[in-house]
Amino acid sequence: MTQQSLGRLQLWMKTVVTERGSLADKLQTATHLHGLEIEEVVAEKRDLSARKRLGIYTSGYVARLLECMRADFPALRRFVGEPVFDAFAKAYIVTEPSHSPSLFDLGAGFPRFLDQTKPTNSEAQSEMGALLDLPAEIARLERARTEVMRARGVEEEPAPPAFSPFEIFTSDLKVQATPCLRLLELKFSLADFFDGDTDQEQPPQPEQRRSVVAIGRFDYRIHVKEIEPWQFAFLKACDSPSSAHMAAGRAADESGTEPAVLLAQLVLWLPVAMQFGFLRPV
Repeated sequence: MTQQSLGRLQLWMKTVVTERGSLADKLQTATHLHGLEIEEVVAEKRDLSARKRLGIYTSGYVARLLECMRADFPALRRFVGEPVFDAFAKAYIVTEPSHSPSLFDLGAGFPRFLDQTKPTNSEAQSEMGALLDLPAEIARLERARTEVMRARGVEEEPAPPAFSPFEIFTSDLKVQATPCLRLLELKFSLADFFDGDTDQEQPPQPEQRRSVVAIGRFDYRIHVKEIEPWQFAFLKACDSPSSAHMAAGRAADESGTEPAVLLAQLVLWLPVAMQFGFLRPV
């Protein structure tokens, strides 16, 4: 084994580990790109050939990342089953290798990958219909939930001043969505995936219908809730500090709800939204 520059060796190793295909395919690509043969980089040791040693390492790399994917998407893994999930996760790992040093970023593109790789031929669509969208939708919700767990919340901020939801009628109440809030529009009713017995082998088939979901965190507890369209519109209107009365007006226009009706509902819902970590008074 000859001495090579560290940068060249790192690029060669990255290619062998992250490229698609068999080990032979990976080595051929690495040789073409970096001009190094395996014998120049990896030594035989303990009766293991250079190819055997490298094969163990590359397999271990995928196995470690697969464990991270399993931890990030437990609901999807339970729903589709371990073998199917592992097949998709391994394909994702080798097709779209992460360029971030943080394992938190590993699964960020997984929902998009599932959506882009679902069957698109007419025969599959006629047999399965919208169910082909389900794995990607579950992954979207799980990824958003993971982001809420890691995002900045309000736990370490000073306690907000006391307020009355009736202040909304005077335009004195100002509110803002919490930094950790995530809002999703989904094709299935999926909020129940995170309620009840999470260890069950096979979650029930979700209802196929449009749903809007808010995910928040309060006192380090995650809340995944299906909400009404007017609530979804109101939370979007509160992306920046805003008068609750003005945000209610924008939400009424967007959701097609009577302003007076929305204000009356908002008086009851505002304390609930703050308990779930969706909103905070400013």
